[in-house]
Parts: sequence; C-alpha cells; structure tokens
Amino acid sequence: MIFATSAILLALPARLSAQPETRSEQIQQARKEKAAHLAEPSYSGFEKGLTFMKEARVMQRFAEGYKGLRFKFGGMPTGQGFSLGTEYHREDANKNVNFRSSINGSLSRAVLFDIQLTMPKLANDHLFVDLYAVHRNLPRIEYYGQGPDSRKDDRTNFRLEDTSYDFTVGVKPVRPLRIGATGGFIQLNTGPGNRPGIANIDDVFTPFTTPGLDQQSDFWRGGVSAELDYRDIPGGPRSGGYYAAKFHYYDDRDLGRHDFRLLDLEAQQYIPFFNDKRVIALRTRTIMTYENPGQVVPFYLQPILGGSDDLRGYRPYRFYDNNMIVANVEYRWEAFTGLDMALFLDAGKVVPKRSQINYHDLETAAGFGFRFNARNAVFLRLDFGFSQEGFQMWFKFANPF
Repeated sequence: MIFATSAILLALPARLSAQPETRSEQIQQARKEKAAHLAEPSYSGFEKGLTFMKEARVMQRFAEGYKGLRFKFGGMPTGQGFSLGTEYHREDANKNVNFRSSINGSLSRAVLFDIQLTMPKLANDHLFVDLYAVHRNLPRIEYYGQGPDSRKDDRTNFRLEDTSYDFTVGVKPVRPLRIGATGGFIQLNTGPGNRPGIANIDDVFTPFTTPGLDQQSDFWRGGVSAELDYRDIPGGPRSGGYYAAKFHYYDDRDLGRHDFRLLDLEAQQYIPFFNDKRVIALRTRTIMTYENPGQVVPFYLQPILGGSDDLRGYRPYRFYDNNMIVANVEYRWEAFTGLDMALFLDAGKVVPKRSQINYHDLETAAGFGFRFNARNAVFLRLDFGFSQEGFQMWFKFANPF
C-alpha cells in the first residue's frame, strides 16, 4: 500500500506538468484530440448521386453524344410543352469552324429545326461570322391584349409560324468586346392555336385592337450590335458582367404598314463573395420601338413580358406593347456539389410610349429556385415564382440570365 501511494505521488507532478497551462496550449491540445477522432463526413444519397455524376462526367458525356450526334432537351419557346429532339454538332480541332443543326418537337405538335455555321476566330480571333436559318411552328403562343392594363381573363392563344435567314459579321477589337452587323429575311404567319380550353385570338380581339392580326407580312431586317462580355463562365457566371446594345430595322415587304426600328439594351452584373460560393446577380433590360410615320408595330413582333426569364410569377407572354423594361435580382449560393439555390425578385412593365419607361407602377414577382450544374454551367433549372396573379413553376434547361 505504501509503495502504491508513493508511485501515485511520484506520477502526479508528471501528469500535472502534462496539462496545458495557457489558452493557446489548450486550443492546440483540443485540435490534436479532434484530429485523432475524425470521422468520415456523412452525405445524403442525393448528394452522393450528384457527386458521382460530376466525377464520372455523366452530363458531359451525355451532352457530347456520339460523333457529334446527341439528344436535345428543351430549346423550344416557353409554353410549347416538354420538347425533345436531336442535334448534330461538329467543330474542327482548333474550334475555328463550328457546324450545328437540330430538329426538335413537343407533345403540343410544336416543331423547330435550324442550321448554323459559325466561324468565331477568323483573323487570329479578331473577326467572326455566323450564318443561321430556323423554321418554327409554335401552336401555343398566348395573348392577353395590348398594354399594362390587359386582363388575365382575356387569355387567348394563337399559332406563330416563322422562317428566318440571318447572317452576322463582326470584329473583336479587344477580347471582351464584340461589334457586329447583321442582316436577314423573316417570313411570318399566324393562325388558330391548339391549347385546349383557351379561346383563339380571333374570338376575342380584332385588327383594330391588335395590329397585324388580319394580315401578316415578310420583313427584311438588319442592324448593328455591341457586346461587352467579361463573365467568368457564361453558362453559370459567378463574377464579371455582360453589357449589350442592339439596334435593328424591320422593313415590311408586303403590306407597307409595319416599318419600325427596335433598340434593345441589356446589362448584367455578378458580384461574388464567400470565396465565390455566393453570388448577387443583377440584370436590367429595356426594349424600345420607333415606328416610321404612319406605321404600327405588329403584335407578333412587339416586346413581350412574363414567363420563365423575366416576370416568373406571371404566365408566359402575359404583357404585350411597343416598349418594355424589366429588372431582376438573384441571390445564388452553392447548396452542395452540383446544386445551387437562388432567391429572386423580378419587376417590370410594358408601355405604349417610350416616355413612359421608368421604374414606377411595376409588376413584381418573387420566388426561389434550384440550379443543377455540371462543369460550372447550369443544365437544369427549377424556379417557383409568385405574384398577385398566382403561382408559376418553371422547368428549364438554362439560367434565366
């Protein structure tokens, strides 16, 4: 017993000396103990699935297809239903020449097929050329009447058929700046829509209230544009900005009553913080039209507001008029690998006169969304928007901006 007591007394000073004496030593000891008992992090099945898809490059391989041929989801204008098609895309090894063509259809019997040839890096990446042709048959375009006071109960639908041929040539004097000129021809026709339970446009509106309803025309069009794009990743930007000004002239070739000019201004800015894991995304856009004397802008070429990319709490094509303004704010953050979330606020309006363009009496919408991404680009988006006219859910294959 005496020997045991002596041993304890002899060991006591050593134990006491092993105890940390300062706060710094206590923190260091706590870190060592924590490191010695680390456990594997716990992930949900959903997180594991997204991580596997990212590491196995599932979406990239699916998007690349086989020898340039791949499935195509989406790409149809809003309201035409879920669309599916095929796309063929090839480019040379240096990406100096790109060729793409696709055909796409939906359950509403909407059809879109297009063909495009792009040469983006001519003259040592200082010149670019783009040739593009597209045909669309869209049987479910909605129309509520003209102006900001159009009524939700006046909902109608119509078919829009158009075929266009356009070319664009331009220069890139410095890396983020593109200046271009474009020209083309567009053939247009409207007719009865096929959305069940919704009146056709001719049943509610007249050519007096809806310019261009009785007869459609073909148009020559041309214009100029300037774009400053310094976003880090255009498909899912987390920093940088995009600023554009586009001016187009439409020349009515058949009826001689729809000549007008259109100015489209847009600004986007992305403000990152917390190591680029969180982003404030800002966008504002204004479209103004200028009719020639004695001319009117046909309703099927007017600026439109409402839908998945601007006022997300309103039905698509909710507002038509000669001029439009919209602003969007999004707070985006990375929830976990492969999934970002967002809170958003949208505000905008249409007006008949350019002098009425301001930020008074705006229609507003707010909501939240989920953004699934691969290689830092959004490939699937699910947004839920709320407004005074109700609730809308959007299932899209790209960011709103």
